[in-house]
Amino acid sequence: MWTIPIVLLVVLLVAPTPVQPATDEYFTAAVFEFVQLYDYCPETQEQADEIVRRNLNSYKAAAELAAAQGADLIAFPEYGIFPECSREITKMFLEIVPDPSAVREAPCDFPEKYQNMPQLYTLSCMAKNHSMYVQANTGDLMMCEETKITQCPKDGRLQLNTNVVFDREGAVVTRYHKEHLWGEEGMDMAVEKQNPIFKTDFGTFATFVCFDVVLARIIEVIEEPEVDGVVFSTMWENSAPLFTSVQYFQSWAMGNNASLIAADIQLPGQLAVGSGIFHAKEGALVYTYDPDGISKLLVARVPRRGHKLKEPKASITAITHDGTYKWSHDGDDVPYETVHSAHYHLKDDLHHNRYHETDLVNYTLVQLTSPRDRLTTCNNGMCCTLDYSIENLNETFYFAVYNGTQGSFPPLFWCEEDCMLVRCDPRNDKPCSNFPLLTKNVFHHLSLRANYSTPFVYPSVVSNRMRLVPRRQWEWGVDRKHGYYESFLNFHSEKGQDILAVGLKGRCYKRDPPASFF
Repeated sequence: MWTIPIVLLVVLLVAPTPVQPATDEYFTAAVFEFVQLYDYCPETQEQADEIVRRNLNSYKAAAELAAAQGADLIAFPEYGIFPECSREITKMFLEIVPDPSAVREAPCDFPEKYQNMPQLYTLSCMAKNHSMYVQANTGDLMMCEETKITQCPKDGRLQLNTNVVFDREGAVVTRYHKEHLWGEEGMDMAVEKQNPIFKTDFGTFATFVCFDVVLARIIEVIEEPEVDGVVFSTMWENSAPLFTSVQYFQSWAMGNNASLIAADIQLPGQLAVGSGIFHAKEGALVYTYDPDGISKLLVARVPRRGHKLKEPKASITAITHDGTYKWSHDGDDVPYETVHSAHYHLKDDLHHNRYHETDLVNYTLVQLTSPRDRLTTCNNGMCCTLDYSIENLNETFYFAVYNGTQGSFPPLFWCEEDCMLVRCDPRNDKPCSNFPLLTKNVFHHLSLRANYSTPFVYPSVVSNRMRLVPRRQWEWGVDRKHGYYESFLNFHSEKGQDILAVGLKGRCYKRDPPASFF
């Protein structure tokens, strides 16, 4: 049984940390990319309790540091408090999350009621003591008779991957059950579509989990006129060349004209690394992508609706057992390429970087053969034009176009219209199937232009070690034409830039296979 320690009760008597509140022009957001401690599935309840206690202690340290930097909101990653396990073991970690539509309740105010629910209690007190919004991913336990479900699991309960949002007073304001699971044998699908929107004193946001950000449901929500952005917890599975965490997060924020505050777990051997705070116009305000086994707190000012960014005041702080320090040289630990291993777990999941490699077998591929050229190619009715200039072309680059159903993550399938230039090498008898994260070739000019059936086009430009090329070096847009949309991306640098991938990823949500999704 978990009980509230006396030391913690003493801490709770201390006055809340004074912070500079959000202004009319901006609010301050924080995300914690966490290297989960004790990432193993326990055998006993005592072991499960210890895993939760130690991970929550890391959360408290991050929240205290964020509060000292004036954070109005902090987001924590998916599966940060406890690991992904089997159904029976996962039950050891679950708590009963109050329904904010039925009751307004701050678990921190009810220590006796929540004495055996340390996650909700600790997170609520964290929000209350620091007077900031807290979003954390946890697990909700519901008995089937309490729901509208018609087909109940044999054990009579639902185990739900859940984002919980607490307000500045520690009250639960949103309980969101993940609507699109990815594996997760310990969890059940959400019973119904939910309202993921929550209001703050600095804007209105939606909360989502991992794969939810890829699918059409999130578009329905963010198109609501009052929604300013998304706060997002994830254990993202990176996939080259256009679906790697920070690359996709930035492109999604820009393509949907909404802020995205994204907290990822760091477990690179399991394909997960990369977090940040992304703005609709400015792109990345702060981000990290470094498979180094070090937890990091990212903080930045985010412009509020109708205001331009003046100064992000961005920072990254490393948080270790030995203390904290200012983080620099992000990306130094990114290796040349992914670890090609069929094993689910690697010997060192914290330091071996691994990512999916998209199968381009159905793409139209044109290899670059000259240092300067203009190329046009089509795939299934979609045409794209590439214009570029490059120094000393001595590595393999391909111009790739695709229009169809993406099948990289079965049983989830969705429609994409892709136009991209990518650095790749041959592998397994395929000309473009290995995507390295380092190149020596330098581009001075590069432009893409393509016709799309959808207005949802996500732009990205990435360089060595998955660095996001600064927005001042490129521009993009989507123009509505008669019966289609035309999107363009223009990159120009007199100095030159080593480029790994430049892409325009169109998401044709209306053509998604209906059987794939909630």
